[in-house]
Amino acid sequence: MPDPLDEAFAAYLHARDQGEQPSRDEFLGQYPQVADRLRELMTAADSLDRFVGPEFIRVGSLDSAVHFRAAGGSKSTAFSGEVRSETESMDGAAETVDLADRGETGSPVTLPIARRAEGDPGPTLPYQLGDYRLLSILGRGGMGVVYLATQDHLNRQVAVKMIRSGILAGESEVKRFYSEAKAAAKLEHRNIVSIFQIGHLSGHHYFSMEYVPGTDLSKKIRQAPLAPRDAARYVRDVARAIQHAHERKVLHRDLKPANVLIDPDDAVRVTDFGLAKHIDSDSSMTGSGAVIGTPNYMAPEQASGYSDRASPATDVYGLGAILFAAITGRPPFSDPSPVQTMLQVVHQPAPRLRSLCPEAPEDLDTVIAKCLEKQPERRYRTAGELADELDAYLDGRPIAARPWNRLTRVCHWLLQVPLVAALCGRRVITPTVVHRRFQTALLAAAMLTPFFLVGGWAAITTYQQRMPTVVRLAGGLDGGAYESLSRELAGRLERHHGVRAEVIRSSGSLDNRDRLLRGEIAMAPMQAGAMTSESLCVLAPLFYEAVHVLARSDSGVDSIDSVIGHSIAVGPLGSGSRLVAEMVLESLSIPLETTPRVVTHWPDLNTSTGPDVAVVCIGKGSQLVATLLKDDRWKLLPVPSAIQVSLEHPVLRPMTIQAIEYPGANIPEEGVATVGTTAFLAATKKTPDALVAATLHSLYDEPIAGLIQWHQVKEWQGLAFHPAARRYFDQK
Repeated sequence: MPDPLDEAFAAYLHARDQGEQPSRDEFLGQYPQVADRLRELMTAADSLDRFVGPEFIRVGSLDSAVHFRAAGGSKSTAFSGEVRSETESMDGAAETVDLADRGETGSPVTLPIARRAEGDPGPTLPYQLGDYRLLSILGRGGMGVVYLATQDHLNRQVAVKMIRSGILAGESEVKRFYSEAKAAAKLEHRNIVSIFQIGHLSGHHYFSMEYVPGTDLSKKIRQAPLAPRDAARYVRDVARAIQHAHERKVLHRDLKPANVLIDPDDAVRVTDFGLAKHIDSDSSMTGSGAVIGTPNYMAPEQASGYSDRASPATDVYGLGAILFAAITGRPPFSDPSPVQTMLQVVHQPAPRLRSLCPEAPEDLDTVIAKCLEKQPERRYRTAGELADELDAYLDGRPIAARPWNRLTRVCHWLLQVPLVAALCGRRVITPTVVHRRFQTALLAAAMLTPFFLVGGWAAITTYQQRMPTVVRLAGGLDGGAYESLSRELAGRLERHHGVRAEVIRSSGSLDNRDRLLRGEIAMAPMQAGAMTSESLCVLAPLFYEAVHVLARSDSGVDSIDSVIGHSIAVGPLGSGSRLVAEMVLESLSIPLETTPRVVTHWPDLNTSTGPDVAVVCIGKGSQLVATLLKDDRWKLLPVPSAIQVSLEHPVLRPMTIQAIEYPGANIPEEGVATVGTTAFLAATKKTPDALVAATLHSLYDEPIAGLIQWHQVKEWQGLAFHPAARRYFDQK
């Protein structure tokens, strides 16, 4: 039996629908049994009229009274809670009315145009709405419901979309509803659902559109993931449709599989422009800070709350997400919580297609990766470019996009490790098990790294300081002091320390220095003037070498001043003797132009031909010099101002050649003043400590005649000794 209150309030609303304004007292007098409760409902209706306008509370059936009473009467708590549960089922994200989302939301629908019987999911159907007869529900969403209907006058099937909240719809809902209709109505494309009519009847806003039988991409994907070529074909056609919309300044902003219908001819049709935005104006009814769209498929700029900054690249992202879902069976980001999903969209790189489907074509992996870039400018600039890329893939032609190189892929993978991301100022929402395990290993390695470093350093040091099995030493000129010393030292190392030693012949000190620096030899004798590199160090001072300025007795050269004009024999370019000779001649102002230098083999000085003057830097008592001074064929000339020469060249020092050092030679009793230098056994700083110690034991355990003794070496300060050599002399 009808409720008297429902009948009374429906009569009141019907009178107002007809433009009548009955006297409240007279009207209440007709229903004395429910007058008090009826007055409350009438007051609520008047308040709603003032707030949203009279057209929002016009109804044309008795059934509407039930729902209006629920909004203002005793059932308000239950009704309000029910509507809130439906809208909150979208988890706070703005949703569009989904033409293809047929029965997916699961929440019961409360419409203000028909009686809500117990267990009834919607209005009593069929229901007549003007020229349209509503037959069944095709889909429902957070804002609207789509019905299958017949248009009586044209006798055709159509889809009719209405605001879900009916006469209780707010102004923003109505504006968004009409924005969708107007946006879709601007588009005429074979792959976009056409809009037929927009209207307003009995307080209900609606628009009718083309009815597309068949299924939708969402349902098709739920049955089974698509073959890559089929998925690429569908998304290519959708991209062409979206390019058409973009050219007419319309952004979709809610592209997802459920909004892609597939007709019986296997052609796609794009629907639901409920979140559409005009590119050149804010026709979307949203502003900065509004999060609109479907979390699984929205672009990062939408998920960040910057929907007002949407561009064609926003729809390109949605197309890439659809292609990803079509091939893998799941969207790029998916979490039970929409908030978590949006955080992933903003902060996490999209997974690669081939990480879920290794058999997927690499070209599609590259195309999807470009669509799902976080920065809009790194995606395809237009939906048309994406369609062209998919055409190239389908035709077997090369695509324009280039895949990530190996380094980029490694960097993207590492940025999913929470610790690495935090150090780079990024955020990881849901790291994978593999990334968490890698982070654990990374932290463990970081804790153990000091121990590894110390142990590794110790191991490397021990390895470097070990005694080598083969030792190469540089000698000098054939028959010279360096050659003799190196061969004696090599023999002792082999006998006492069991290493194989080789002597490499060279042209003298400078040649030895260069060979040491190149790593060709381990040790070499050389003059002090040749030690010009910080990489070299001293193992031991060997002996002093004096500058012998020799002149033929019959040459007429009696002093250094008379040398000018005569050619001078000097050592080869790589020798220390040549180096010291040039220092002395430079200090004595003997010009090269008038006094040429001649490289002469020292034994050839005994012949009758050759230069009249020779400058030889060699150890005192040298057999070579003794032979030349024999029979007075050559004589020694003093070096004037020896102290001044040594001041100009710190590697030189004043010396005196004594008669006792060359018995039988015509040398004055006071000796001959000259300058000299020191020969060192040199090595590099990398020379193993064990080899240095073995070398010094070989030199001093059985003293070699003519060498500077170890107790004299201890007095030398400031020399760049090898650390092992310094320890050896300090301990002696």
